[in-house]
Amino acid sequence: MKKIHVFLGSVLSFGLFAGAEAAPFNPTPKTIDNDGDSVTLQKLGDEHYHFTRTIDGYLLEQDSNGVYYYVNSNGERSNIKAKNADARSAADKAFLKKLDKSKVLDSHQKKHPDRFKRKERNKRPNWVPSATSSESSNSSDSGVPAVRYLPNAKVHTQGNIKFPVILVAGSGSQASIDSTTLYKVLNQDNYTAGGHTGSVRDYFNDQSSGAFKPSFDLFYVTVNNSLSSYIGNEDQLVAAAISALKSKYPNFNASSYDSDGDGNIDATGFLYAGEVNNGQELGGFQYELQWNNAGTQDAGNGKKFNSYFIISDQSYFPVFVHEFSHTMGLMDHYCVRADDCYSDFTNSSYQSPGAHYWDVMATGMYANGGLTPPSYSGFERAFMGWMNYTSLTSSSAVTTITPLNTTNMAYKIPVSGDNDEWWVLENRQKTKWDAALPNHGMLIWHIDYDQEAWDGDALNDDKTHQRIDVVEAGNLRVTGYYDGFETTHFMDDPFPGSQNVTSYGPFTSWAGKSQGIQLYSITEKNNKVCFATQSGVSVGDCNSAVSSSSSAKSSSSVAKSSSSVAKSSSSVAASSSSAKSSSSVVKSSSSSMQLVTQTINLSTELTISDSYESVSLDLSSVATALGISAANASSLYQSGELTYSAVTSAGILDNTPSTAEEPGHWFDEQGNVISWGAGAALYSNLNLDNMTATIGNYPDGITPGTYSIAQALTFNGKQVIFKTQITAKSSEGTLAVKAEHKGRTQMNLEHKTLHIAAYGQAVKSVALFDLLGNKIQTIQFTGESYSLDLAPFAGKVLVVRLTEGGKVMSQRKISVK
Repeated sequence: MKKIHVFLGSVLSFGLFAGAEAAPFNPTPKTIDNDGDSVTLQKLGDEHYHFTRTIDGYLLEQDSNGVYYYVNSNGERSNIKAKNADARSAADKAFLKKLDKSKVLDSHQKKHPDRFKRKERNKRPNWVPSATSSESSNSSDSGVPAVRYLPNAKVHTQGNIKFPVILVAGSGSQASIDSTTLYKVLNQDNYTAGGHTGSVRDYFNDQSSGAFKPSFDLFYVTVNNSLSSYIGNEDQLVAAAISALKSKYPNFNASSYDSDGDGNIDATGFLYAGEVNNGQELGGFQYELQWNNAGTQDAGNGKKFNSYFIISDQSYFPVFVHEFSHTMGLMDHYCVRADDCYSDFTNSSYQSPGAHYWDVMATGMYANGGLTPPSYSGFERAFMGWMNYTSLTSSSAVTTITPLNTTNMAYKIPVSGDNDEWWVLENRQKTKWDAALPNHGMLIWHIDYDQEAWDGDALNDDKTHQRIDVVEAGNLRVTGYYDGFETTHFMDDPFPGSQNVTSYGPFTSWAGKSQGIQLYSITEKNNKVCFATQSGVSVGDCNSAVSSSSSAKSSSSVAKSSSSVAKSSSSVAASSSSAKSSSSVVKSSSSSMQLVTQTINLSTELTISDSYESVSLDLSSVATALGISAANASSLYQSGELTYSAVTSAGILDNTPSTAEEPGHWFDEQGNVISWGAGAALYSNLNLDNMTATIGNYPDGITPGTYSIAQALTFNGKQVIFKTQITAKSSEGTLAVKAEHKGRTQMNLEHKTLHIAAYGQAVKSVALFDLLGNKIQTIQFTGESYSLDLAPFAGKVLVVRLTEGGKVMSQRKISVK
């Protein structure tokens, strides 16, 4: 293979080939109490190799109690406890003075080999095809088939595709995010809550110009062991979670998640709850089960679980985007495993390797605190098949480049006679996903594909030969790995940029061959970048030249509404009710097609229940308006042609499912979608097999009165919104219980102790739930008062329910400080 000797030298020094694609840790300094002493730490690296250090660069390791100690010259934990510089004793300083930081790092690195090497070194990724005689641009002396230049990905990158996401809790672990918020972060269109630039679905929809619209179905499972017991054996956690999934969700339809029909679920995300003991690292990578001891796992329907990624629910957004990109074939664009990844380049002629802040596949994923990871580069979009390059040749014309993130175009300069190497020219403006970039202007990327480097996920491990390289316009240097998280080191990278660099060239290949193209008078005006390829040509204000735009490949298939499974407490019994309906028709248009929207008004009566009893509402009028029937509605929903949403009180579609009986939603008293638990009032589950809705109330969630909820079904350009007015009435038994207990129950939290006062001497039960609806603990007591120690749940939010004789007396959401 060509251009391989340097890479082999750096990687074979470890005797390994990396197999798992990981994500860089966020190195933001964090101050902790270290057994009585304050110490500020940074975490660097990824799941291939990572370490913790002080802010002045001394490596640390924890003992079994979680206390940090300095690492000695042998790469092992010393007996000198870590402290901040101003608190170090004379003995501490004498010990540290003897250390050579680079040698300590080297020794430590050799004692912590990569645990993700593949069982077969030369496994070919499914996105690297064998070359035909007409396509081959190089040959191999080692017997490995020659390959052509990097093609478009041929996996799950087109259309409206569903992916399962399994949230895993272990013994004693607590989720960091509630189900409704997580679902919105992954799936909601134009999601901006909490400072987000969009949802995960928004991100990929924007990068693909609408060609790829993923949706993510949530499943919640619990494994018997603690999460910390799976550190280093994440495949066993994945296998245990899959087993729990099949047990809890016997109707899990694996066929819904195999878009290419190869027998494997396209990709599965595993998000574990919270963090493990002592801050140890669990997961944080993408891999394939076929390379683990666990092997591929049966998913039912003749399908297998194979490709997966596992991350914490505490770092879900940027890491989710990064790891999900790995499942589609992209590799890491930061320095992964070489000796120099964490070296100090202050006095070196080279820089710290990697694409750094410009790339979601590098440290750029943490831009704006992880809320605004940068857009895919032109290279990444073309790789996915979402953009066609426009070729650039030398001419007397002025070339104008419009913004990548709004026009999806970039230029390509190929290396003559070598399909493995080229340059990409793109215009990056600081809007939407690129809003947090270091600067704006034209980026020049130098791409050099090599099979061994790609298979080994070591594209930018060689400081002397970067294979996904940003060609810097200016002369600011990146002197260390940590610099990759700071925008100030990259202000000068674009053209003209902060140093007003207005020319570049000639473009010269790694083999030293000039391509005969040079850029002159590089100018940025009105968010456009223009230049000439011949000297003396005036470029003006960038508006006189019109560039030829690349056409992105897109899919026009109808998006299927995402189905998610959140916690529900009970199966629901049905009863009958009459419903009156009236309809009105309005027309609205979208950017892609004329959508006819019809509103149907329904009504029903509901007897308030403490045990989820329900009424059945006839939806035949909805089916008629859509032109479907009970005979085909379910199959249309499974195929994605029939989509389902809730409608908020403001008339906005909300695709957040919250009941276990898909499709269905929980609503609050105002008619907005909410998760099961505190604040929930009503539920409505759709039974598409007979076109009815099952409607009921959350125990103690409503009082007698009138409520309104709305849902929508869309099919073949028609959308029917059905608004249901629910008249809630109390039975005599329910009224009697409420009257008896009104004003006679009280729950107060004092420090970490919950004090309960309840009328009467009957046996009462106190149940604790997490925000996913999982029951944590149940206590029974007799009498009118009881105190419960909640110290074990410090930092958690609980739902506390007080019942007597199966009847709910009181329920509160409590935050334990």
